Amino acid sequence: MLNELYSELKHELRGALHKKRHPFKYLTLSTVDEHYSPRSRTVVLREVSESLECIFFTDARSEKVEHLNSNNSACILAYHPKKLMQLRLDGTLVQIDDPNEIKRLFQKVSEKAIKDYTTSLAPGSAIANPDHVEYVPRKENHFKALRFVPHAVEYLRLKRPNHLRAIFKSDDDWKGQWLVP
Repeated sequence: MLNELYSELKHELRGALHKKRHPFKYLTLSTVDEHYSPRSRTVVLREVSESLECIFFTDARSEKVEHLNSNNSACILAYHPKKLMQLRLDGTLVQIDDPNEIKRLFQKVSEKAIKDYTTSLAPGSAIANPDHVEYVPRKENHFKALRFVPHAVEYLRLKRPNHLRAIFKSDDDWKGQWLVP
């Protein structure tokens, strides 16, 4: 039954790429700041590989990029309210530096969303008025792609008569172990 759970969680996570309103499209990504405090934010899932590596886009000047430079440990949390399913992925977050890969990923950014990577100030900077955000030319964008590489996935499914909880760890292959819910 563990193999079925793993197949289900993989199917649901990858399904977020193809179903417009899938609840796993928007995930909570947590990193660790310089004071070892957790920092969480919602990110948009852009790609999921067969090995469950996830791709996210961000501004290169964002807090999460600063965090991963000092501590690249990260966690993703996803919740599916209709299925009462929660996934927590533990792993590392790395910057994608290959120019060809960056170009390929940047081509996926819609014209409307490119603006998000062209603010003259870094995300989170103080401003006097939200209507007066300044932008730089498109070619000077601050687009950054990040890859989340999981080493463990915890699955929790609330159901009756028994909740199901398991952890899957990656060595060369994902191996599962039941947990007390």
